[in-house]
Amino acid sequence: MSEADLKPEAVAVIDIGASAVRLVVAEIRPGERPFLIEEASRGVLLGKDTFSSGRIGAQSMEAALNALEGFRRLMDVYGVARYRAVATSAVREAANSDTFLDRVQLRTGLLVEIIDGSEESRLTYFAVRDRLKGHPALDAPHTLLVEVGGGSADLTLLESARPKYSGVYPLGSVRMRQGLAAAQRPHDRSVRVMSRHITNIVSDICNEMPLRSAGHMIALGRDVRFVAQELVEAPEDRVREVPRDAFLDFCTRIEKLDEDDLVDRYGLSPVDAETLVPALLVYRALLVETVATTVIVPDVSLRVGLLADLVGADVEANLTDFGTQVLASAEALGEKYRYDADHARAVALLATRLFDEFHEDHGLSRRDRLLLETTALLHDIGLFVGLRAHHKHAQYLISASEIFGLTSDDKGVIANVARYHRGALPQRSHLPYIALDRQDRVRVNKLAAILRVANALDAEHAQKIRGLTVRREENGWVLDVDGTGDLSLERIAAEARADLFLDVFGKRLLVRGAGVQT
Repeated sequence: MSEADLKPEAVAVIDIGASAVRLVVAEIRPGERPFLIEEASRGVLLGKDTFSSGRIGAQSMEAALNALEGFRRLMDVYGVARYRAVATSAVREAANSDTFLDRVQLRTGLLVEIIDGSEESRLTYFAVRDRLKGHPALDAPHTLLVEVGGGSADLTLLESARPKYSGVYPLGSVRMRQGLAAAQRPHDRSVRVMSRHITNIVSDICNEMPLRSAGHMIALGRDVRFVAQELVEAPEDRVREVPRDAFLDFCTRIEKLDEDDLVDRYGLSPVDAETLVPALLVYRALLVETVATTVIVPDVSLRVGLLADLVGADVEANLTDFGTQVLASAEALGEKYRYDADHARAVALLATRLFDEFHEDHGLSRRDRLLLETTALLHDIGLFVGLRAHHKHAQYLISASEIFGLTSDDKGVIANVARYHRGALPQRSHLPYIALDRQDRVRVNKLAAILRVANALDAEHAQKIRGLTVRREENGWVLDVDGTGDLSLERIAAEARADLFLDVFGKRLLVRGAGVQT
C-alpha cells in the first residue's frame, strides 16, 4: 500500500439552515467510516427574515457571510479539497436567494446548492439507519422519524425500516415563532396560539399517515437533543432514549418559560432559546399521536447524512436500496388515491422491461429507469379526481405530493410523464412541460413514449402479458409478446399508443407474438 493510500483525505460539509450555519470536517480512508475532526456552528437566524418578509435582510446576510468566511479558513487549515455545501428552507424560500448564493461564492469561493425537503429527508434517513443499525425501532412494523428544523418539520413513517409515508410540513420553530408569535403577546398567549396551529396541522398529518400505528418515535434536531441531554445520561452509543412521560412532563415545564428564562436557567444562547419552545410543542403533539413509550434521540443530523453521501460508501447498494424506498413511498401515495395496484404494478413491470430492451436507443440512466417505474405506479391516480382528463389530474397530484427521496425536479419529470401516458403528445403550449429545461423535456419524451406502450399492453387491466422481447428490423421494431388469451386489444392499443415512440425514436413499433391475432 502506498503512502498516498495511508494518508487520510480531509472533506467537509456545510449546512445553511434557518437558525444556524454549521460545518463538519472529517478525515476519510478507503473502507473506513469518516472520522470527525472539527465541528463548528454559528447562530444566524436567516429564517427570521425569510419567514417574515420573504427576503434575507442585509444584516442577516452579512452575518452568514462572516460565518462562512470563517468556515472557509478552517477548511483551508485542514486542507479540505472536497466538500458539499447546502442551504435549506430559509434560503430556498427567499426571493433574493440567487443574490445570497452569488455573494457567498464571490466572498468565500464556496458553491452552495439549495436542496428541498425531500432531499433533506433522504439524507437524514440514511444517517439514522446507519447509526441505529440493529435497534428494535428499525425492525418494528412502524416507526415515526421526525426532525423539527427552523423552517419545517420533516416526517417519515418507516415500515420495517423502510420509508413508507413522507412529508414536509410548515411546523418549523423559527417559522412559527416569526409568524404566529411575532405580535407583542404575553408568552402564555403565544404558546396557546402556536399550540392551536400545531394541533390543526398534526390533525391533517394524521389523515395522510397512520401515526397511531407507530410503536417508536425517533426524534432529531438540536432542540430535542437538548431535552435528551437534560434527562438522560449519554450511553456509549450516544443514542439516548427518553421515557414518554418524562419527555411530556419536561415539555410542560419548558413551555412556561420565556426566552430570557431559558437563557438564565439553562445557559442557552438567544438563538437556541428562541427555537426551543416551538420545537418541543411540535415534538409533543406528534408523540401523543403515537403509541411510542420512549423518544429515541440519536446523535445524528443532516450533516452526518451529507458526509456519508459525499464519501459515497457502498454506492451500488445504496442505489438499490434507494430505489426500493422510492417505490414504497410511491405505492403508499397510490394507495392514498385508491389506485388499481395490480394494473399499476403490471404497467411498471412492462415499462421497465421496455426500458431495458431499448437501452441502446434511449441512452437514459438507471435513475431515469427508477423515475419511469415510479410514474408507471402512479400514472392512473388522477382517476381519484375523475375519469375525464385523469392524466392531467395525475400530473397535478404528483406535483403536489411528497415522494420519499425524489427532488422537486424529479417530480416535475414524472408528473409530466404521467400527463402524457395517454391523450395529446407533449406540446410547447403546455406550460408545465415547457417549464422544464431542454434535457428534462427530452427525458419526458422518451419515458412517456415507453409508458404509453406499456400502459396499452395492459389495456384491459387483466395482466395478460407475461413477457416481451424486441426484434430490430430494417424499417422498425417488432415487439414479440407472450401472454394468455386473445391479445388483439393489447396489440391495437399498443400500436396506437406508439405514436410518441415513432416521433421520439424515428421508427415504427409493431406488436406480434403468442396469442396475438394478426
